[in-house]
Amino acid sequence: MNFKAISGILFFSILGSCGDKEDKTHPVLKDITQAVYASGKIFPVDYYRLNVSIPGYIKEIYVKVGDTVNVGEPLFAMKSEVTNFNVATAKNNLDLATLNASENSAFMSSVKQDVNLAREKMELDSVNFERVQGLSESNATTKVALEQAKAQYLASKQTLQKAKSSLAATRERLSTEVKNAQNLYKAQQSNSNDFTYFSAVKGKVYDISGKQGEYFTPQQIVMELGRIDNYEVELMVDEADIHYLAKNQEVIYQTEAYPNLFLEGSIKEVYPKISSTNKSIKVMASINLPDGISMYAGATLEANIINQKKKGALVIPRYYLSNDSVTIKTRGEGKKQKIKVELGVGNVEFIEVLKGLSPEDEVYKR
Repeated sequence: MNFKAISGILFFSILGSCGDKEDKTHPVLKDITQAVYASGKIFPVDYYRLNVSIPGYIKEIYVKVGDTVNVGEPLFAMKSEVTNFNVATAKNNLDLATLNASENSAFMSSVKQDVNLAREKMELDSVNFERVQGLSESNATTKVALEQAKAQYLASKQTLQKAKSSLAATRERLSTEVKNAQNLYKAQQSNSNDFTYFSAVKGKVYDISGKQGEYFTPQQIVMELGRIDNYEVELMVDEADIHYLAKNQEVIYQTEAYPNLFLEGSIKEVYPKISSTNKSIKVMASINLPDGISMYAGATLEANIINQKKKGALVIPRYYLSNDSVTIKTRGEGKKQKIKVELGVGNVEFIEVLKGLSPEDEVYKR
Protein backbone atom coordinates (compact mmCIF):
# COMPACT_ATOMS: atom_id res chain seq x y z
CA MET A 1 0.00 0.00 0.00
CA ASN A 2 1.16 3.52 -0.76
CA PHE A 3 1.30 5.04 2.74
CA LYS A 4 2.55 8.49 1.73
CA ALA A 5 0.93 10.90 4.18
CA ILE A 6 -0.23 14.49 3.91
CA SER A 7 2.02 16.65 6.05
CA GLY A 8 0.25 17.81 9.17
CA ILE A 9 -2.91 15.70 8.88
CA LEU A 10 -4.37 15.32 12.34
CA PHE A 11 -4.80 11.57 12.43
CA PHE A 12 -1.13 11.06 11.59
CA SER A 13 0.32 13.77 13.81
CA ILE A 14 -1.46 12.60 16.97
CA LEU A 15 0.30 9.25 16.78
CA GLY A 16 3.68 10.77 17.59
CA SER A 17 6.93 9.21 16.42
CA CYS A 18 10.17 7.86 17.74
CA GLY A 19 13.32 9.79 16.96
CA ASP A 20 15.97 8.30 14.69
CA LYS A 21 18.45 8.33 17.61
CA GLU A 22 16.39 5.82 19.61
CA ASP A 23 17.95 2.41 19.81
CA LYS A 24 15.01 0.52 21.23
CA THR A 25 11.30 0.87 21.88
CA HIS A 26 8.38 -0.91 23.48
CA PRO A 27 5.12 -1.75 21.73
CA VAL A 28 2.40 0.68 22.84
CA LEU A 29 -1.38 0.84 22.57
CA LYS A 30 -2.56 3.56 20.19
CA ASP A 31 -5.49 4.43 17.98
CA ILE A 32 -4.29 3.92 14.40
CA THR A 33 -5.68 4.82 11.00
CA GLN A 34 -4.68 3.17 7.74
CA ALA A 35 -5.11 5.27 4.60
CA VAL A 36 -4.31 5.24 0.89
CA TYR A 37 -2.59 8.29 -0.55
CA ALA A 38 -4.03 9.98 -3.64
CA SER A 39 -3.63 13.21 -5.55
CA GLY A 40 -6.03 14.98 -7.85
CA LYS A 41 -7.99 18.06 -8.81
CA ILE A 42 -11.28 19.60 -7.78
CA PHE A 43 -13.97 20.40 -10.35
CA PRO A 44 -17.57 21.61 -10.24
CA VAL A 45 -20.19 18.89 -10.60
CA ASP A 46 -21.41 18.63 -14.24
CA TYR A 47 -18.15 20.24 -15.34
CA TYR A 48 -17.58 20.07 -19.08
CA ARG A 49 -15.37 21.55 -21.76
CA LEU A 50 -17.29 22.82 -24.77
CA ASN A 51 -15.67 22.47 -28.18
CA VAL A 52 -17.12 23.27 -31.61
CA SER A 53 -18.55 20.57 -33.85
CA ILE A 54 -17.27 22.12 -37.10
CA PRO A 55 -14.32 24.39 -37.90
CA GLY A 56 -15.08 28.08 -38.20
CA TYR A 57 -14.79 31.58 -36.77
CA ILE A 58 -16.34 32.84 -33.55
CA LYS A 59 -18.88 35.40 -34.69
CA GLU A 60 -20.11 36.52 -31.26
CA ILE A 61 -19.70 35.59 -27.58
CA TYR A 62 -22.75 36.20 -25.40
CA VAL A 63 -21.28 35.55 -21.92
CA LYS A 64 -18.24 36.47 -19.81
CA VAL A 65 -16.05 34.46 -17.45
CA GLY A 66 -17.83 34.21 -14.10
CA ASP A 67 -21.33 34.68 -15.53
CA THR A 68 -24.07 32.39 -14.29
CA VAL A 69 -26.06 30.65 -17.01
CA ASN A 70 -29.20 28.54 -17.26
CA VAL A 71 -29.81 25.41 -19.30
CA GLY A 72 -30.41 26.38 -22.92
CA GLU A 73 -28.91 29.86 -22.61
CA PRO A 74 -26.87 30.89 -25.71
CA LEU A 75 -23.12 31.02 -25.14
CA PHE A 76 -21.55 31.90 -28.49
CA ALA A 77 -22.15 31.76 -32.25
CA MET A 78 -19.89 30.35 -34.97
CA LYS A 79 -19.59 31.14 -38.66
CA SER A 80 -18.28 28.28 -40.75
CA GLU A 81 -16.90 28.31 -44.27
CA VAL A 82 -17.40 24.57 -44.40
CA THR A 83 -21.19 24.97 -44.37
CA ASN A 84 -21.06 27.28 -47.40
CA PHE A 85 -19.01 24.66 -49.23
CA ASN A 86 -21.50 21.96 -48.21
CA VAL A 87 -24.41 24.06 -49.53
CA ALA A 88 -22.68 24.54 -52.87
CA THR A 89 -21.91 20.82 -53.10
CA ALA A 90 -25.50 19.89 -52.24
CA LYS A 91 -26.78 22.32 -54.91
CA ASN A 92 -24.50 20.77 -57.53
CA ASN A 93 -25.73 17.29 -56.61
CA LEU A 94 -29.34 18.46 -56.87
CA ASP A 95 -28.75 20.01 -60.28
CA LEU A 96 -27.10 16.83 -61.54
CA ALA A 97 -29.90 14.62 -60.18
CA THR A 98 -32.54 16.87 -61.77
CA LEU A 99 -30.72 16.80 -65.11
CA ASN A 100 -30.41 13.01 -65.12
CA ALA A 101 -34.11 12.62 -64.25
CA SER A 102 -35.33 14.80 -67.13
CA GLU A 103 -36.85 12.86 -70.06
CA ASN A 104 -34.44 14.44 -72.55
CA SER A 105 -31.26 13.78 -70.55
CA ALA A 106 -28.49 11.69 -72.08
CA PHE A 107 -29.02 9.09 -69.37
CA MET A 108 -32.76 8.72 -69.99
CA SER A 109 -32.27 8.85 -73.77
CA SER A 110 -29.92 5.88 -73.55
CA VAL A 111 -32.45 3.81 -71.61
CA LYS A 112 -35.28 4.83 -73.96
CA GLN A 113 -33.13 3.86 -76.94
CA ASP A 114 -32.78 0.36 -75.50
CA VAL A 115 -36.59 0.15 -75.38
CA ASN A 116 -36.95 1.38 -78.99
CA LEU A 117 -34.37 -1.09 -80.26
CA ALA A 118 -36.07 -3.94 -78.42
CA ARG A 119 -39.45 -2.88 -79.85
CA GLU A 120 -38.08 -2.72 -83.42
CA LYS A 121 -36.49 -6.17 -83.01
CA MET A 122 -39.74 -7.63 -81.66
CA GLU A 123 -41.78 -6.11 -84.50
CA LEU A 124 -39.35 -7.50 -87.05
CA ASP A 125 -39.42 -10.95 -85.46
CA SER A 126 -43.27 -10.77 -85.30
CA VAL A 127 -43.53 -10.09 -89.05
CA ASN A 128 -41.06 -12.90 -89.76
CA PHE A 129 -43.02 -15.31 -87.56
CA GLU A 130 -46.29 -14.46 -89.39
CA ARG A 131 -44.55 -14.98 -92.74
CA VAL A 132 -43.11 -18.38 -91.80
CA GLN A 133 -46.45 -19.37 -90.28
CA GLY A 134 -48.19 -18.62 -93.64
CA LEU A 135 -45.63 -20.67 -95.50
CA SER A 136 -46.13 -23.52 -93.07
CA GLU A 137 -49.88 -23.53 -93.73
CA SER A 138 -49.08 -23.92 -97.45
CA ASN A 139 -46.54 -26.66 -96.67
CA ALA A 140 -43.88 -24.36 -98.18
CA THR A 141 -41.47 -24.57 -95.21
CA THR A 142 -40.42 -27.00 -92.54
CA LYS A 143 -41.81 -27.36 -89.05
CA VAL A 144 -38.35 -26.64 -87.63
CA ALA A 145 -38.23 -23.25 -89.41
CA LEU A 146 -41.64 -22.40 -87.94
CA GLU A 147 -40.55 -23.27 -84.40
CA GLN A 148 -37.36 -21.21 -84.76
CA ALA A 149 -39.29 -18.15 -85.98
CA LYS A 150 -41.76 -18.50 -83.11
CA ALA A 151 -38.98 -18.80 -80.51
CA GLN A 152 -37.20 -15.76 -81.90
CA TYR A 153 -40.41 -13.72 -81.69
CA LEU A 154 -41.17 -14.77 -78.09
CA ALA A 155 -37.55 -13.97 -77.02
CA SER A 156 -37.76 -10.50 -78.60
CA LYS A 157 -41.12 -9.91 -76.88
CA GLN A 158 -39.58 -10.80 -73.51
CA THR A 159 -36.55 -8.54 -74.16
CA LEU A 160 -38.90 -5.63 -74.90
CA GLN A 161 -40.77 -6.21 -71.64
CA LYS A 162 -37.48 -6.18 -69.70
CA ALA A 163 -36.43 -2.95 -71.39
CA LYS A 164 -39.76 -1.31 -70.44
CA SER A 165 -39.38 -2.48 -66.81
CA SER A 166 -35.84 -1.14 -66.74
CA LEU A 167 -37.07 2.23 -68.04
CA ALA A 168 -39.77 2.42 -65.33
CA ALA A 169 -37.28 1.46 -62.59
CA THR A 170 -34.80 4.04 -63.85
CA ARG A 171 -37.45 6.79 -63.77
CA GLU A 172 -38.34 5.82 -60.17
CA ARG A 173 -34.71 5.70 -59.05
CA LEU A 174 -33.83 9.03 -60.63
CA SER A 175 -36.95 10.61 -59.11
CA THR A 176 -35.91 9.34 -55.66
CA GLU A 177 -32.40 10.72 -56.15
CA VAL A 178 -33.86 14.12 -56.95
CA LYS A 179 -35.97 14.06 -53.76
CA ASN A 180 -32.97 13.02 -51.65
CA ALA A 181 -30.83 15.73 -53.21
CA GLN A 182 -33.55 18.29 -52.52
CA ASN A 183 -33.76 17.24 -48.84
CA LEU A 184 -29.99 17.40 -48.42
CA TYR A 185 -29.85 20.80 -50.07
CA LYS A 186 -32.56 22.14 -47.76
CA ALA A 187 -30.73 20.70 -44.72
CA GLN A 188 -27.44 22.28 -45.74
CA GLN A 189 -29.20 25.59 -46.36
CA SER A 190 -30.61 25.55 -42.83
CA ASN A 191 -27.11 24.79 -41.50
CA SER A 192 -25.60 27.65 -43.44
CA ASN A 193 -26.85 30.07 -40.80
CA ASP A 194 -24.76 30.84 -37.73
CA PHE A 195 -24.14 27.93 -35.38
CA THR A 196 -25.19 28.88 -31.87
CA TYR A 197 -24.01 26.84 -28.88
CA PHE A 198 -26.11 26.66 -25.72
CA SER A 199 -25.38 25.81 -22.10
CA ALA A 200 -26.11 22.24 -21.04
CA VAL A 201 -26.06 23.04 -17.30
CA LYS A 202 -27.30 25.59 -14.81
CA GLY A 203 -24.07 26.98 -13.43
CA LYS A 204 -21.10 29.22 -14.11
CA VAL A 205 -18.77 30.00 -17.01
CA TYR A 206 -15.34 29.08 -15.59
CA ASP A 207 -13.19 29.85 -18.62
CA ILE A 208 -13.42 31.21 -22.18
CA SER A 209 -10.55 30.31 -24.48
CA GLY A 210 -11.75 32.03 -27.63
CA LYS A 211 -12.20 35.58 -28.84
CA GLN A 212 -14.50 37.08 -31.43
CA GLY A 213 -13.09 36.48 -34.91
CA GLU A 214 -10.80 33.64 -33.77
CA TYR A 215 -10.70 30.43 -35.82
CA PHE A 216 -11.41 27.15 -34.03
CA THR A 217 -11.23 23.49 -35.04
CA PRO A 218 -13.38 20.72 -33.47
CA GLN A 219 -10.48 19.65 -31.22
CA GLN A 220 -10.13 23.04 -29.54
CA ILE A 221 -11.93 23.99 -26.31
CA VAL A 222 -13.88 27.26 -26.42
CA MET A 223 -15.50 27.35 -22.96
CA GLU A 224 -15.55 25.48 -19.66
CA LEU A 225 -18.75 25.34 -17.59
CA GLY A 226 -20.10 23.63 -14.49
CA ARG A 227 -22.26 23.90 -11.40
CA ILE A 228 -21.78 26.66 -8.83
CA ASP A 229 -23.02 25.07 -5.63
CA ASN A 230 -21.44 21.62 -5.75
CA TYR A 231 -17.95 20.27 -6.32
CA GLU A 232 -16.32 16.88 -6.74
CA VAL A 233 -12.75 15.61 -6.82
CA GLU A 234 -11.00 13.53 -9.47
CA LEU A 235 -8.26 11.49 -7.77
CA MET A 236 -5.53 9.25 -9.13
CA VAL A 237 -4.58 6.21 -7.04
CA ASP A 238 -1.68 3.84 -7.61
CA GLU A 239 -2.80 0.50 -9.07
CA ALA A 240 -1.15 -1.33 -6.14
CA ASP A 241 -3.86 0.11 -3.87
CA ILE A 242 -6.92 -0.85 -5.93
CA HIS A 243 -8.06 -3.57 -3.53
CA TYR A 244 -8.15 -1.06 -0.65
CA LEU A 245 -10.79 1.10 -2.35
CA ALA A 246 -14.57 0.98 -2.15
CA LYS A 247 -17.54 3.31 -2.52
CA ASN A 248 -18.44 5.56 0.42
CA GLN A 249 -14.98 5.37 2.02
CA GLU A 250 -14.04 8.50 3.94
CA VAL A 251 -11.54 10.86 2.29
CA ILE A 252 -9.50 13.61 3.97
CA TYR A 253 -8.18 16.41 1.72
CA GLN A 254 -5.51 19.07 2.00
CA THR A 255 -5.02 21.77 -0.61
CA GLU A 256 -2.37 24.43 -1.10
CA ALA A 257 -5.07 27.10 -1.22
CA TYR A 258 -5.93 26.34 2.44
CA PRO A 259 -2.84 24.55 3.88
CA ASN A 260 -4.14 24.46 7.47
CA LEU A 261 -7.63 23.28 6.58
CA PHE A 262 -8.55 19.60 6.29
CA LEU A 263 -11.64 18.90 4.22
CA GLU A 264 -13.77 15.77 4.21
CA GLY A 265 -15.57 13.77 1.56
CA SER A 266 -16.27 10.22 0.41
CA ILE A 267 -15.66 8.02 -2.63
CA LYS A 268 -18.45 8.20 -5.23
CA GLU A 269 -17.01 5.96 -7.95
CA VAL A 270 -13.93 3.79 -8.56
CA TYR A 271 -13.28 3.51 -12.30
CA PRO A 272 -12.46 -0.06 -13.43
CA LYS A 273 -9.61 0.94 -15.76
CA ILE A 274 -5.88 1.38 -15.20
CA SER A 275 -4.15 4.20 -17.05
CA SER A 276 -1.43 2.90 -19.34
CA THR A 277 0.61 6.09 -18.89
CA ASN A 278 0.95 6.31 -15.09
CA LYS A 279 -0.41 2.93 -13.88
CA SER A 280 -3.09 4.64 -11.80
CA ILE A 281 -6.86 4.39 -11.56
CA LYS A 282 -9.35 7.24 -11.45
CA VAL A 283 -11.52 7.74 -8.39
CA MET A 284 -14.33 10.30 -8.16
CA ALA A 285 -15.11 11.59 -4.68
CA SER A 286 -17.31 14.18 -3.04
CA ILE A 287 -15.94 17.08 -1.00
CA ASN A 288 -17.66 19.09 1.72
CA LEU A 289 -16.78 22.78 1.70
CA PRO A 290 -17.49 24.87 4.82
CA ASP A 291 -19.31 28.17 4.46
CA GLY A 292 -17.05 30.92 3.24
CA ILE A 293 -14.63 28.55 1.50
CA SER A 294 -14.48 28.93 -2.29
CA MET A 295 -12.59 26.73 -4.71
CA TYR A 296 -11.29 27.20 -8.23
CA ALA A 297 -11.91 24.65 -10.94
CA GLY A 298 -8.78 22.58 -11.50
CA ALA A 299 -7.21 23.34 -8.09
CA THR A 300 -4.83 20.56 -7.01
CA LEU A 301 -5.12 18.73 -3.72
CA GLU A 302 -3.80 15.67 -1.90
CA ALA A 303 -5.91 13.12 -0.11
CA ASN A 304 -5.87 10.20 2.27
CA ILE A 305 -8.57 7.61 1.60
CA ILE A 306 -9.38 6.01 4.95
CA ASN A 307 -9.15 2.24 4.69
CA GLN A 308 -9.29 1.15 8.34
CA LYS A 309 -9.49 2.66 11.82
CA LYS A 310 -8.62 0.74 14.95
CA LYS A 311 -8.68 1.82 18.57
CA GLY A 312 -6.19 0.54 21.13
CA ALA A 313 -3.98 -1.31 18.66
CA LEU A 314 -0.59 -2.63 19.82
CA VAL A 315 1.86 -0.81 17.53
CA ILE A 316 5.56 -0.24 16.96
CA PRO A 317 7.28 2.34 14.74
CA ARG A 318 7.40 1.01 11.19
CA TYR A 319 11.18 1.43 10.86
CA TYR A 320 11.73 -1.20 13.60
CA LEU A 321 10.20 -3.76 11.24
CA SER A 322 12.18 -5.84 8.75
CA ASN A 323 9.68 -7.39 6.37
CA ASP A 324 7.57 -9.43 8.83
CA SER A 325 10.23 -9.71 11.53
CA VAL A 326 11.55 -7.65 14.47
CA THR A 327 14.62 -7.86 16.68
CA ILE A 328 13.97 -8.28 20.41
CA LYS A 329 16.06 -9.09 23.51
CA THR A 330 15.18 -12.42 25.05
CA ARG A 331 14.11 -12.37 28.64
CA GLY A 332 16.51 -14.04 31.05
CA GLU A 333 19.44 -14.54 28.68
CA GLY A 334 19.28 -10.95 27.39
CA LYS A 335 20.35 -11.95 23.89
CA LYS A 336 19.02 -10.25 20.74
CA GLN A 337 17.15 -12.39 18.26
CA LYS A 338 14.92 -11.87 15.24
CA ILE A 339 11.37 -13.17 15.44
CA LYS A 340 8.44 -13.19 13.05
CA VAL A 341 5.29 -11.27 13.95
CA GLU A 342 1.76 -11.14 12.59
CA LEU A 343 0.92 -7.66 11.34
CA GLY A 344 -2.34 -5.74 11.12
CA VAL A 345 -3.30 -2.15 10.32
CA GLY A 346 -0.49 0.23 9.39
CA ASN A 347 0.26 3.74 8.21
CA VAL A 348 3.33 5.75 7.30
CA GLU A 349 4.63 5.78 10.92
CA PHE A 350 3.26 2.80 12.81
CA ILE A 351 2.32 -0.81 12.18
CA GLU A 352 0.03 -2.95 14.33
CA VAL A 353 1.41 -6.22 15.75
CA LEU A 354 -1.34 -8.82 16.16
CA LYS A 355 0.81 -11.69 17.44
CA GLY A 356 4.41 -12.10 18.62
CA LEU A 357 4.92 -9.07 20.87
CA SER A 358 3.69 -7.65 24.19
CA PRO A 359 4.07 -4.19 25.72
CA GLU A 360 6.90 -5.52 27.93
CA ASP A 361 9.12 -6.57 25.00
CA GLU A 362 12.09 -4.45 23.99
CA VAL A 363 12.25 -3.99 20.24
CA TYR A 364 15.50 -2.89 18.60
CA LYS A 365 16.17 -1.22 15.27
CA ARG A 366 16.65 -3.62 12.40
